Amino acid sequence: LENKTCRLLLVRHGRSEMNAQRRAQGWLDSPLDEVGRAQARAVARRLQREPPQILYTSPLSRARETAEIIAQALGVPLAVDDRLKERGLGAISGLTREEIEERFPEWIQRWRENPEWVPPPGGEGPEVFWERVVGVFEEIVARHPGQVVGVVSHAGVIGTYLTHLVGAERGTRSPFALANGSLSIVELNEHRARIHLVNECCHLKEE
Repeated sequence: LENKTCRLLLVRHGRSEMNAQRRAQGWLDSPLDEVGRAQARAVARRLQREPPQILYTSPLSRARETAEIIAQALGVPLAVDDRLKERGLGAISGLTREEIEERFPEWIQRWRENPEWVPPPGGEGPEVFWERVVGVFEEIVARHPGQVVGVVSHAGVIGTYLTHLVGAERGTRSPFALANGSLSIVELNEHRARIHLVNECCHLKEE
């Protein structure tokens, strides 16, 4: 039988300058810092064991630079897809948690009490984000049956896709904690999806 299982290697980008400052990013374009670049190199070494045949990335520079480091190290083609960018965070973009709590206490309260994602003022709605994320991954899987595919994206994107795969209702907030430079692995075919690995960080300890 022909193997039509697609193996997805899901990589959260390396640490950005705004990650280091503990600021909400969303669509803001913060570059990697030196720690983030080292994390990207560590991911590339980890993926030498099972290199992807193609790598997809978010256009935001923290993901794109991570993907470029990996693609160059492994010699694989790179494709940019706008739908892989992080959730739009509206008015809280660029703020620290303390600043968010000070300026938007009502939103913080609703966010804490609600099992679904509650968008901040001007932020991307949960269903719109969910549809965008699930849609792009379904297209990637359909395009690459029987192949190993790398995807470099963001905690919100990867977490939402994993939440979808475990059967949660659309808009449910992701329960998955995903570190910078982490690796998660999923296998999918026309019959089922299997999550093999979530938030692996062992390769980062070598740095």
